[in-house]
Amino acid sequence: MPQANPNDGGNWGIMGGAFDPVHNGHLILAESALGARNLDGVLFIPSFNPPHRCATPIATFDDRVTMTELAIKGNSRYCLSRLEENIDGPGYTLTIIKHLKDKYPETGWYLILGADNIVLFDSWHKPEEIVKHVKVIVGGRPGFNKEFEKSVWYDKIARFDMPQTDISSTAIRKLLKAGKSVKSLLPESVNRYIQERGLYR
Repeated sequence: MPQANPNDGGNWGIMGGAFDPVHNGHLILAESALGARNLDGVLFIPSFNPPHRCATPIATFDDRVTMTELAIKGNSRYCLSRLEENIDGPGYTLTIIKHLKDKYPETGWYLILGADNIVLFDSWHKPEEIVKHVKVIVGGRPGFNKEFEKSVWYDKIARFDMPQTDISSTAIRKLLKAGKSVKSLLPESVNRYIQERGLYR
């Protein structure tokens, strides 16, 4: 199957994040969004200067880009972009979205979020502008929809079900620091890269 590209138009999902490291939970979220919204592809965008983190990522930008490339390799509907490293100042989601809309005017964009992200959405930079520029879709476990009913964003954001995943980059880093196995939590190629580079020790 030919490699999908946002230049071809269609509907694409945006998966932004520190990916420190990228793990199976990220991939399950992306795959669930693809199926739920019949997207043509998902663009993974590792953060360069994340505005919502108390601390900067542990791994370097290049290491996080490489890990993400390894994680999505072989999936013709996944692409990676380094665009955040060319943005001055914090990598606000709204800035990224505007950049993508300018660069790919024929493409429809969907911002893919996990249920944990939507809880913090109010604290994001101009969330009311984000929902005007793209369709925001949130993946949650079955039953999440009912919990989300009280949110002020309920009528502005679409939901889709995804398998329950209790995986976080923070937990993976702690396990690695403790010398424990994380083989079941991330792609083998990513795990191998982490071990070879001695990351998160």
